[in-house]
Amino acid sequence: MNRQAVYHKANSAYAYMKDARTMCLTLRTAHDVERVALVTDHPAGWVKGEKGYYWKKKKIEMKKIDQTALYTYWQVEHQPLNHQMRYGFLLKSGKACGLYIERGWFSPEDHFIENDINSYFAFPYMHESEVFQAPRWVNETVWYQIMPDRFYDPRNPSWGRGKQFGQYDFHGGTLEGIKEKLPYLKQLGISGIYLTPIFKSPTAHKYDTENYMEIDPRFGTKEDFKALVDAAHALNISVLLDGVFNHIGDHSVFFQDVLKYGEQSLYKDWFYIEKFPLENKEGTRIVDHYRHFTPNMPKLNTFNQDVQAYLIKVALYWIEEYEIDGWRLDVVNEIDHHFLRILRARLKAVRPDCYIVGEIWHHADAWLQGDQLDGVMNYPLGKPILEWIAANRLSTLEFQEQFVQALLQYSENVNRGMLTLLDSHDAPRLYEYAGYDRERTTLCLIMLYLLPGSICLYYGTEIGMDGGEDPSNRKPMQWTDEVNADFKPLIKRLASLRRSNLALFAGNQFEFLKVQEDLLVLKKKTKTQALYLLINRSQEQQRIEIMELKNRKGRDLLEQQSILTENVIVLASLSYKLYKFENN
Repeated sequence: MNRQAVYHKANSAYAYMKDARTMCLTLRTAHDVERVALVTDHPAGWVKGEKGYYWKKKKIEMKKIDQTALYTYWQVEHQPLNHQMRYGFLLKSGKACGLYIERGWFSPEDHFIENDINSYFAFPYMHESEVFQAPRWVNETVWYQIMPDRFYDPRNPSWGRGKQFGQYDFHGGTLEGIKEKLPYLKQLGISGIYLTPIFKSPTAHKYDTENYMEIDPRFGTKEDFKALVDAAHALNISVLLDGVFNHIGDHSVFFQDVLKYGEQSLYKDWFYIEKFPLENKEGTRIVDHYRHFTPNMPKLNTFNQDVQAYLIKVALYWIEEYEIDGWRLDVVNEIDHHFLRILRARLKAVRPDCYIVGEIWHHADAWLQGDQLDGVMNYPLGKPILEWIAANRLSTLEFQEQFVQALLQYSENVNRGMLTLLDSHDAPRLYEYAGYDRERTTLCLIMLYLLPGSICLYYGTEIGMDGGEDPSNRKPMQWTDEVNADFKPLIKRLASLRRSNLALFAGNQFEFLKVQEDLLVLKKKTKTQALYLLINRSQEQQRIEIMELKNRKGRDLLEQQSILTENVIVLASLSYKLYKFENN
């Protein structure tokens, strides 16, 4: 038995409370393991035997949920007695059999260890308050990310003709322009808009905030913003603001005070000052003397209580006065954990269902324990899709490995609160990443709409806007009839399908029925329905023979027509199908 491949961790995505009574347990093994059973408390508890009392246990067979090129994943849901459990795993591989517990490996016949309950994995107590739950509406939301300066100016007939896209190149987009385009977004199937920073700032991107309490005059007024939020809510569109709380602009009154008064400044402890002065005699900034995101964005000390009070005041102000639906927190993994816990408590006390999502590009388990964030921008789940389909740099087996790993690194509960995306203002645009290939882009979008949690489109994706790294990915939205590629009908269709089949489309469970070099058959299911995505990336026709797909009546969701499958499904070269069937 390949013991090195076996992995489990208590109180993690591999052992978590799905609800107040149900534990979900996952074990990873190599392919040589044939069977796995959960070994845990028996209702009889401690039983008197011939040699005294012994801890009676019961065995529950675990189900194989995924098998990749490297690993097999097993899972079971269990409702423990008395809301607590001790447990281990019994693994069988050929003639070999092993007991895997928290202390490591033991023989199933080891009578000394069988009663040593403290050597087993443990979930001490199932407190209902510790069930991770993002706001329920988040899982139903399709977000649309907008950079306000680059979206639309209704008063400018020559909108979008500028050719420069740097941070000091202003194109004149306004809040009024966004409001005017809300019906367009609603028709596209959008149910949430995520706005990059709108507060007063000297740049076009506005991540160098000068004043968090004022709308930037280039975008409009507070009255304009209130009108935008009200109009969005009237269309059942949520509004998410970008909170840049890790750093602040050097034009802010706080940092300017430090520049002017140095060590005598009341705000010197708001920042991480390594050494004074911050400017030389010629007035040139000494950037090594303070910590910063970039020199014009000094880092805030979010452990400082005055900074905490100020930022909490900001966050509450826009929720209470303008009824925004949540905050996207910029580079949140660089912010003090203690402050994030306080911020969450204060926001949830005022608006329990507000959404707090963070920008983290890496594994974010430390921020997703229910005390800080509701979710993060799930770049790791989107990357395998992009690199397999759009860039064509991963094999199908490599895609499966990376996708399953990204999916299982969080619990099903956590995945429901994630914000998953394929491109953004910080990444190359999807259509360019796919080499301007319409079919690859289409397939990426289909995959996006099948992911759990909420999903997010970047403005212009629906018309195939191009753009690589910043700043070319921040071009102004094109509102002319001449577009690179029209994905609007597809996006509308996918939005409608996801909305009407939410449990199926946004569910967490994926089954890989066939994984070959250029062929993939992916399944999702609920108790009543099953969804199948069939993908042929090869230049040749493929014949697919899967027992559960033989001779079934269903529906082709992309062609919007009824189907009757035969014994063999023929898939044309470079094609894909999305089928739905009712379960027998």
